[in-house]
Amino acid sequence: MKPPEKEFHVAPMLDVSTIEFRYFIRLLTRRAFIWTEMVVAETLVYNAKNQEFDQIIFADDHDEVELNPTLRRYCGYWDEREFLKDLYPGKSFDYINPHPTICQIGTNDPEQAAFATRIVQKCGYDRIDLNAECPSDRVTGKREFGAALMKDQDSAVSVVKSIAETVKAIDQSTFCNGDSSGNFEHHTTKNKCLPISVKTRIGVDEHDTFEHIVRFIGQLVDAGCHRFVIHARKVYTQGLSPAQNRTVPPLNYPFAYKLMEAFPECEFIVNGGIMCLEHARKVAFGCSSSSYESREGSGMQSLENGRNGGLSVPCDHSVPCDQCNLPHGSCLAPPNKSPANLQGVMVGRLARDHPSELADVDRFFYGEASNPCKNRRELMEKYIAFLERVYPRRCCDDDEFVTLGMITDMECSIRHRTQYCKICRDISFQGDPIPDDSNSYEECKIDKHEESLQDRKMINPLPTNPGILTQFNTLSLPTITPTPSSTLIITPTLTQNSQSQKRHKRLTHKSPGAKIVSRVIDRALQPTLGILFGLPGNSKFRRELHRLSRDMEIRNCGPGYILKRAMMCVSKDVWDRPFVLNDGSRVAQYVPSK
Repeated sequence: MKPPEKEFHVAPMLDVSTIEFRYFIRLLTRRAFIWTEMVVAETLVYNAKNQEFDQIIFADDHDEVELNPTLRRYCGYWDEREFLKDLYPGKSFDYINPHPTICQIGTNDPEQAAFATRIVQKCGYDRIDLNAECPSDRVTGKREFGAALMKDQDSAVSVVKSIAETVKAIDQSTFCNGDSSGNFEHHTTKNKCLPISVKTRIGVDEHDTFEHIVRFIGQLVDAGCHRFVIHARKVYTQGLSPAQNRTVPPLNYPFAYKLMEAFPECEFIVNGGIMCLEHARKVAFGCSSSSYESREGSGMQSLENGRNGGLSVPCDHSVPCDQCNLPHGSCLAPPNKSPANLQGVMVGRLARDHPSELADVDRFFYGEASNPCKNRRELMEKYIAFLERVYPRRCCDDDEFVTLGMITDMECSIRHRTQYCKICRDISFQGDPIPDDSNSYEECKIDKHEESLQDRKMINPLPTNPGILTQFNTLSLPTITPTPSSTLIITPTLTQNSQSQKRHKRLTHKSPGAKIVSRVIDRALQPTLGILFGLPGNSKFRRELHRLSRDMEIRNCGPGYILKRAMMCVSKDVWDRPFVLNDGSRVAQYVPSK
């Protein structure tokens, strides 16, 4: 008998779940649900009003909400196909489908929640989630949402009700836009509305009884939510930092299983402390074996799964748990029998710190025949090609603009004096460890005299390094000039935006000569920091990335070049080593960090 379909989720993480991170993880798994960072609904409303909205009308007609590039950007949405089809007409690319992706919003205002829901649907996200667990002072303090909603249950109910009513008012065809090629299987429940979920914890401050969380979820069910992501530890809004709130309060999986039994009509996803793919599978599908091997520090422990006659909750497991032998008395014991309404599991820090563990999700967790990438070299090649498309080189142009973000609008052009500069040419043309997917250029063969002549020619190549620079809110809609297929020139119309101009001057003064800000470089490199976890060269690779990213001359060659250069300090055998395939018996090597 085929086991029930379960879901594997990658959690929303502040300053981690960026577009670059989600793209990197999507290269590893086509099936996993990847979450965005929390989108603050108030930010969407504010930027909508800045786009010459005299008034935002919250009514049943979804056409009253205009999805402009600014709202799309603040909502964190990115589908490369929509961008490339306009920027590179007639060109073929290795398109990576971003779906399924879930957008999490944060708010305590029903009207803001309604507006954010419309934007989420128009962007094309697969689900929407309300954050009711974030312990950050910026969230739970003045704004009073996140974990504060567990205390202010009336506000939580009104927000969920507003989201549910807004979803029902919009036709399903607005957001169910699968791939016309048939490559995308849209993940929805039986109802044809955008699925709603609430991500919460099992307690907050002094409100940590089973009765309190049952009452809270019961009210949310009545408001229209039937899917919950349970971070199986309580949260402290005072006294602990967000990082400490991810480690100090003990995890309590038996509590979460008991909660599932109390709401059999709802679907649940368990989050917190997942140490490896085998652990995730056993939590999701149940564990019939006698033990689950894990590692904590340098010692080995066994998470014994007591026999309790087939019930979901493991016998003799409670918090503090002596059997699991984990820090702070945490209990991560998988259920003997998976509850029927346990929809799946969610990982966060595992994906951030040890992304290669997710390379076998499609095969091992979902039962696919194969995985998207076979080794780290293949993964890095695809990711570097993506970076070179969205973060073009700035080393060979005379433009004064500074790259502040990704290319999402065709707003200005860069004229490259040469195809490559003297810094990035060594890798691009001489034994490139990661071959560039652009066409071969004649410049690799010319001598210095010919190079001098070539410098006088204003060349703007089209392949993987398009000469397009993102400058949000500083340029108006561009005028596109038809040109030969080898050149793309976009003539921008400058507008006065004092805030952007001041920011540009500040960044230029802070890092003279750097045309790509450090924030852009850090965002692009961050997903790759853990790719060599547990392998030779891990520390060396990370140090080289840091050194190159702080070099003002090298930084202008773009994050793609920096990754290529850093990879050369590690043995080729490491990059070519196949990803380890799971067989259900491998020992976990990862312990979640802060």
